[in-house]
Amino acid sequence: MKTLTNIPGKAAALAIICLSIFSIQAKAGGDYFKVYLNNKLILEKHVNDAFDLKQLQLDKSNINDKLVFHYSHCGQIGNGRKIAVKDAKGNIIKEWKFEDVSGKHSGMIIPVKELLQLKQDDLQFVYTAKELPKGQLMASIRLTDKTTGYRSIAPEARGGWLMAIIFRWNNAAVC
Repeated sequence: MKTLTNIPGKAAALAIICLSIFSIQAKAGGDYFKVYLNNKLILEKHVNDAFDLKQLQLDKSNINDKLVFHYSHCGQIGNGRKIAVKDAKGNIIKEWKFEDVSGKHSGMIIPVKELLQLKQDDLQFVYTAKELPKGQLMASIRLTDKTTGYRSIAPEARGGWLMAIIFRWNNAAVC
């Protein structure tokens, strides 16, 4: 006959195993986003990651630099990719279209010079693709004095900053 003395031990072991399994966050397959300034990775985030951005100031000294955006849909590069800069009313101010490519690491290059030429405030970077037709807000931009940068939104934010609100994943694809 089996005894009941092993049941609490088995229940505890099962609870530990379950907690271990549920505490692991799978990164494979979900949407993710990367940003490079020239060849330096400055941001990499997965759908479920919290984010806290450090400051990066871009000004006339960065005029020849490039921002490279990578967006992955469940481990695949999207088709019909576009990054648009929109104003507060949703009007497209500037749009970059990118060729369909194969592979996993094809970046979307936006010259910093083109960002420094934008003169409107309260602009937004919105990524769209065949896989994400409604679009995904990647960043809010505020440009003044031909200086921009990105950082966490804070009440004390002043000056010409690209305010990154990256990963509002309410429209992100589900794998």
